[in-house]
Amino acid sequence: MPGPPSHASPVERPSRARAQSRARWRVLAVFGAVAALAAPAAWFATSAQPDATRVVVSSSGAPKQVYFDVGGTLRTYRLFVPQRVDGERHPLLIALHPLGGNAAKFEQISGLDAGAAATGTVVAYPDGLHHSWDAGGCCAYAARHHVDDVRFLTRVLADVERRLPIDPARVAVTGFSNGALMSYRMVCERPDLVHVAVAVAGDAVGPRCNPATPVSLLHVHGARDSLIPLSGVASSDLAPTGFPPAAASVERIAVSDDCSGAVTSKTPFGADWSATGCTDDLTVELLTLAAMGHHYPTGSADLTRYGVDMSSLTWSFLRAAWAAHAS
Repeated sequence: MPGPPSHASPVERPSRARAQSRARWRVLAVFGAVAALAAPAAWFATSAQPDATRVVVSSSGAPKQVYFDVGGTLRTYRLFVPQRVDGERHPLLIALHPLGGNAAKFEQISGLDAGAAATGTVVAYPDGLHHSWDAGGCCAYAARHHVDDVRFLTRVLADVERRLPIDPARVAVTGFSNGALMSYRMVCERPDLVHVAVAVAGDAVGPRCNPATPVSLLHVHGARDSLIPLSGVASSDLAPTGFPPAAASVERIAVSDDCSGAVTSKTPFGADWSATGCTDDLTVELLTLAAMGHHYPTGSADLTRYGVDMSSLTWSFLRAAWAAHAS
């Protein structure tokens, strides 16, 4: 989880006083103007989208950065839109940055856009408040202030669906570290909306995890992870209640999917645990990488060292998971 979170205050809910309301919208206008200067794209108000404050548009005319109000707080997300085909409904992937990160940086380091272009998938990269997500027991500002990030991500999904033709049967979430913790919380609490997850170095720490509908899950974890240990930890500076073992988090999903058993196999770079006999033959899997610490592996160097490039692995897993859910 790189770097400490920012300590700037979010835009808060306005009072009933008319003067304060006008002041709030002046703040939003200034914020929008600054972002417009920083972005090589058109800047305009979206009267057709009542929740949106401003939208930055890419050179192709597709939305690239969306700013909208959630409970009186200005929230943002980035959007990657592949080449459109008339009448086609796109899959959607929600990609969540780690603690201290942001949407733009995670879009860059994850390398997910290339696979999204090849598969025709829309990718939304939301920004957590103060670079954090409230995944339940972690992390930082979002957890301390009980930010309703489940509600926020639900609103992001709804906002994307209003802008683009999205296939609701092919919606997934992925994330690293704090983003992985939040990915678990989304499929645990809103499997009706998001039923596929790829979590890297993060566990189920939310208040509940008993998905009412079947969920596909790939969990990737480094055996040398000292920040969110593979075997769990009773307490942590990040989360007072600690982190469960990765195996326990994966097994919670397997139980909810009514999986009947599991197999463990060695790989050249670690071990693979896969549940068996799950509802609709869905996949619930824990991939352990023996040499890896708290890291999101991408690129040829990581592929050589750890045997995994998360960009390629994420897309291969999503294609298989979406096909299984559709059958």
